[in-house]
Amino acid sequence: MVDSVLLLVDAAEGPLPQTRYVLQKAMARRLPVVVAINKIDRGDARPAEVLDAVYELFIDLGADDDQIDFRVVYTNAKAGTATMDLAEPGANLRPLLDLLVSVTPPP
Repeated sequence: MVDSVLLLVDAAEGPLPQTRYVLQKAMARRLPVVVAINKIDRGDARPAEVLDAVYELFIDLGADDDQIDFRVVYTNAKAGTATMDLAEPGANLRPLLDLLVSVTPPP
C-alpha cells in the first residue's frame, strides 16, 4: 500500500529518468509527494538548482496547483541528518520523519 511518496533526488545529479517515471506514477494516483534533496554535503551539491529542476519536472508532467505545492526536505543520509532549511544544519532525521507523518493521510 502506498499513501504518499518520498521522492529522493541527488543534490548534485538532480532528477534522473527513474525520477520522472516514479513521479509520473505518483501524480497519476494523486499521492502526496515529499521531495528529499539528498547528499547536500557533497562538494558538487547544488540544491537550489536541483530544486528548480524538480519544479520543472513537476510542471512538465502537468502538475496542478495542489501537486506543485510539494514539501521539500534537505538530507544527508550518510550522516543521518535532515533539515527544512539549508541555513540550519540537521542533527537527526526527525524533520524528515515528521514531514512524512504530516503529509501522509491516516489509514
